[in-house]
Amino acid sequence: MGAPSPAACSCLWSGLLLGTLLPSSRGSEEVCPSSVWISFGTSCYALLQGPLETQSIDDAREYCKGNASGADIISINNREENDFIQKIFYNHWRGPEYISLGMFFDTDDDVFKWYDESEVNFTNWEKEDSNEEPLNTCATMHTISGGWKKTSCEHLPLNEILCETAILYEKEYLLDEKVWTTTLVITSTIIVAVSAAFLWFLYQRRVSSGTRCTAHSSSLQVSYSDEEVLVGEENEYIA
Repeated sequence: MGAPSPAACSCLWSGLLLGTLLPSSRGSEEVCPSSVWISFGTSCYALLQGPLETQSIDDAREYCKGNASGADIISINNREENDFIQKIFYNHWRGPEYISLGMFFDTDDDVFKWYDESEVNFTNWEKEDSNEEPLNTCATMHTISGGWKKTSCEHLPLNEILCETAILYEKEYLLDEKVWTTTLVITSTIIVAVSAAFLWFLYQRRVSSGTRCTAHSSSLQVSYSDEEVLVGEENEYIA
């Protein structure tokens, strides 16, 4: 069996290199800041004990931000998220009865808004006798029913704070683009090196072949000269 060609070697090296450097096909893995946080959808959630100095919704927001990069007090954007929060309180956190939401009533626009500036695409208000909004209105969630209640921002339950942050991803998978670039550069270098070696091999083979042809031609010329000498001597002897 003959030795593999330079082209075959190039493909083999490229395949081994790609298999070594490229990430596996299992995809990105979701990562929360710590085991205290629980993931759902594209977010992580943690119920944290509020410090004694927590006096306002602004203090609660700062406390969330201090516990995880990009964290804020909870905002709920759809029914599925609301049901998840209700279920996790029942199965895992088990209290308190009410938690503060990151929502406030904007008197300039006469609408409720989320502090994290996400769109208010979903609400789950409990039935109330009056629809009038006080000037300083925030919102709480009843953790047993999942219903929301309008509450004065000065009387929010802040002993325990529900914080939310975006899910992180393993660094290995965030570097996919860099890995691809490195792989292509190294593979190209290997291909160029193998191609250069192959061209050098052909050049050496051609030079070697030319040398053999020259030697063979010289041998023929020597034999032909010897034959002329012998014929000349034979003619002189006859004469």
